[in-house]
Amino acid sequence: MKRTLLMAAFVAATLTGANAQKVNADKLPKAVKEGFAKQYPHTKPVKWDKENADYEASFKHEGKELSVVLNAKGEVQEVETEIKVSALPASVQEALKGKKIKEAAEIKKGGKTYYEAEVKGKDLFFDAGGKAVAKI
Repeated sequence: MKRTLLMAAFVAATLTGANAQKVNADKLPKAVKEGFAKQYPHTKPVKWDKENADYEASFKHEGKELSVVLNAKGEVQEVETEIKVSALPASVQEALKGKKIKEAAEIKKGGKTYYEAEVKGKDLFFDAGGKAVAKI
């Protein structure tokens, strides 16, 4: 069961990445530009991607790598913040015991917090309780 969930997480991450297209900031909808500027004024440089109907901004903020997904109305849908592997909750670290974690992130979406861990080139996702989740 755990293996199935981890495989589903990998497939979801792969499919999401396959839909991303680079976007020049000049081509962003006005609402997206305004929504981003309201949350992160004076943030530069920003790399933009279009993921299905949403827009993803990748940038450095207060010394951390961030990725913010906004919808076409400029509303923040998800915030992913790079964290140290040691900052992963104990429950997530226990679920990954014995595995080498290359990178880690905290993801806030829909009022919930999730965690991402890169293991052997695959992104694995967990809820705050350490349970593997296939989709965020």
